[in-house]
Amino acid sequence: MKTIDDIYSTIASNINSVIKEEWIAAALDIEAIGEMVSFTGSYVNKNDQKQQLDVDQFDFDLTFDILELQKITTEDDRNRWNRAIFSLQSDGEFDIQFIWDQELHDEVIRLSKE
Repeated sequence: MKTIDDIYSTIASNINSVIKEEWIAAALDIEAIGEMVSFTGSYVNKNDQKQQLDVDQFDFDLTFDILELQKITTEDDRNRWNRAIFSLQSDGEFDIQFIWDQELHDEVIRLSKE
């Protein structure tokens, strides 16, 4: 079982591995619903241009790491979240924001009943 720090390091490593130019900052948007995880993201290159992260190139195991992170951080039904934003600076500094998106939750429930 990975620690939270291990998972944060893995997220940062995946972001670093798909950016093929000098960059300033990146943001990865994460949705975690049940056993499903999706990613979108972007970064700002050294010319201050926003570019898309090629999340299709991420290591497949990152999905399982995110599910593990959600399990660890929501133990005892505290701190529930279904979205997160992982912000990474090129110098390695990072921040993560956990978000409960009620609309997303309601949509998943609605679709599961169809």
